Amino acid sequence: MSLEKGRLSSRQLIVLALFVFVGDMALIYPLTMVADSHQDAWIAGLISLPLGLAGILIPLKVHYFYPQMNLIEKINKILGKWVGTAVCLFYLFFFLIATSIYIREIEDFMCTQIFEKTPGAVFRFMTLFLVIYGLRLGLETLARAAEIFLPLFILFFASLMILLLPQIQLENLFPIMHTPLPKLLHSVLFGISYPFGEMIVFLMVHPYVKKSKHTNRDIFLILIIGAAVLNLILFLSITVLGAYLPEHQFYAAYILAQKINIGNFLQRIEALMAIVWVITTFFKTALYFYAFTLGSAQLFNLKSFRSLIFPVGFLVFGLSQLVSKDIVFYMKKIPSTWVDWDFTVSFVIPLLLIIVYYVRKSKIRTSSG
Repeated sequence: MSLEKGRLSSRQLIVLALFVFVGDMALIYPLTMVADSHQDAWIAGLISLPLGLAGILIPLKVHYFYPQMNLIEKINKILGKWVGTAVCLFYLFFFLIATSIYIREIEDFMCTQIFEKTPGAVFRFMTLFLVIYGLRLGLETLARAAEIFLPLFILFFASLMILLLPQIQLENLFPIMHTPLPKLLHSVLFGISYPFGEMIVFLMVHPYVKKSKHTNRDIFLILIIGAAVLNLILFLSITVLGAYLPEHQFYAAYILAQKINIGNFLQRIEALMAIVWVITTFFKTALYFYAFTLGSAQLFNLKSFRSLIFPVGFLVFGLSQLVSKDIVFYMKKIPSTWVDWDFTVSFVIPLLLIIVYYVRKSKIRTSSG
């Protein structure tokens, strides 16, 4: 019996996919890419696009094994009770920590860039309150809210990009291909694992989408658009700010928006970038929160996942404080290790699930034959 009664349209799915894909990456993507490949980061971003799209086929293949089941149900079905439970707990832990990190990212950004004297707990509470309220209303309501915010996202982002065009200095891209190949490939791994890998959360949502023959096409199209958005931010960060500042500044994209100055009249509109980032990160946080609560309820055979929303909210409130000592620790430690976790849960384990599925299927055919 499904614990989720709401149903999403294909349009709602792709809007959520765009917000999750861009999400927190809108601000921190330049840092993660420039760290190793410097001014060649835009090349790594372009290489990661087709590879990331190819990688998405792996979890998508897992989805088609049992399209009526979400990720937790599929794992138990394929791996069996004991091994399946262990892998499910691993995924639930990933969803929980990811939720806590996204909450902490919003807190750190607001406290260091906008409201410097406001206690971080205020922003943690406000964000969690909205997430909990949204999930109590249901997944479908959350998706409808995302549709409302989509035009705002497009308007603000397009305005920022257009207004930054006069600031571009193409000489910041040189020398081209100066980065050693191993470091360039490491940046490519970041470009694949971070934005593309974190789409694994949609295996918890996909079964509750109304069927459409164009759904997969639309998903790939929105991933291409999302990747274009992130790589455009990366390109502008390098060409406007140079390679050094994005490498050492966590919120390079926010500083990028501060550079807008049209005739000494239209300036200091970085709040638009902040709004875009908070909107996308909020919906990403909400979906990961949803994945953890729904998956936990299914794993432990609860009648409803909504009874877990408030307790999990308290848990996330505390964990978001514990995941990182401060923003400096976050910058130096979390991105370099998180990429491995993303790659594992998004590509390695799904690939193993595919192998186990076909091995078990072949054994059943052999025994029946």
